[in-house]
Amino acid sequence: MEIETINDLLNPGYLPFESGYKPLKDDRWLVAALTRMPGCRAKMIDWWFSWLGGIDQYKLWHPRDHVFSDWENRIDGKYIGSSHLVHEYLAGEGSPLYKLRINIRDPKEFYDPKRFEQSGAFAITAIIGDLEHPVNFGRMTHFIRDTDYGCEMRSRFWLGYMASRDPTAAFTEPQQRDLRRQHVTEELARRLHQHAVEEMGYLAEILPTLYRRVTQDNTF
Repeated sequence: MEIETINDLLNPGYLPFESGYKPLKDDRWLVAALTRMPGCRAKMIDWWFSWLGGIDQYKLWHPRDHVFSDWENRIDGKYIGSSHLVHEYLAGEGSPLYKLRINIRDPKEFYDPKRFEQSGAFAITAIIGDLEHPVNFGRMTHFIRDTDYGCEMRSRFWLGYMASRDPTAAFTEPQQRDLRRQHVTEELARRLHQHAVEEMGYLAEILPTLYRRVTQDNTF
């Protein structure tokens, strides 16, 4: 699934590849994860990203891998257009410490706006970048559908979409290829897949009770 086919997530049912990691053209990688979340609803995922703050809350999401959490330009819990600044390990032992800037975007920038609106689904979409260098290297979405038992999250990470955040220093195609070959590896894809499965599993366990306790909303 190339990023150009992201609208396939709006179709009923499932795609042939819903969990795992695999190479794409031009040394890019796709990571996918499917998380079933009994007792959760899409509105709870929306609330989670508006409530999530510092490290104590961030560690609820993954006690082992998550190390640091802060936000840039998030005002009154409105997270679209803000950046989540994180330090995290991926898949625990042996992992480098990744310092990331996750810039959350309006889903209609990624999906066909009309089809997304008509689908009734909810999604988080973001550009993944390096926190310490002005380099973006991926795009991602968490696509959430409510179900009779709760909701399900279909996550996709497209790694290797290299771009400079410095408007005066755009990367040439050869520079992008070199950066992908150096930094966007099968090992990164493998670790990200394991991490995504684990952290969304943690979230599925804690979110229904946490949401109701904090918001006092007991509706399903």
